[in-house]
Amino acid sequence: MELNGKKTINLETAFFKRDQDFLNLLKTSIDQHYAEQGFNLRKMSAHMEISNRQVQRKCKTLLGCTPSEYLRTYRLNRSLLLLSQGISVRDVAQAVGFSSQSYFASCFKAQFGQTPTEYQLQQIRLISDVQSITS
Repeated sequence: MELNGKKTINLETAFFKRDQDFLNLLKTSIDQHYAEQGFNLRKMSAHMEISNRQVQRKCKTLLGCTPSEYLRTYRLNRSLLLLSQGISVRDVAQAVGFSSQSYFASCFKAQFGQTPTEYQLQQIRLISDVQSITS
């Protein structure tokens, strides 16, 4: 873009790119480390090479939640696939980075309105219904 024959920077695009870079870095960091039970804001910030406070601020601004809430939601969403594959709730909780099965179940119910076991049973019924229809 030019103004009076001089190149100008589109600040909107520059800010958008910076925000996209941050979100990509956040996603990469979480993709690589979400299964680690000790992965938290401090480790996330260190991996991203950004201060804890900056990660908190950017997450709140761009995502509307804290980094811890985002990580928990990410872990819970990843658990859906594992649960639908029939993996035990205990093993799923550990596989997605929860150190406590009861905390995992509590978070799962708060997020999805049913326990992990209820979700698994629902998935089994759905698969059974589909198989009976196609048979």
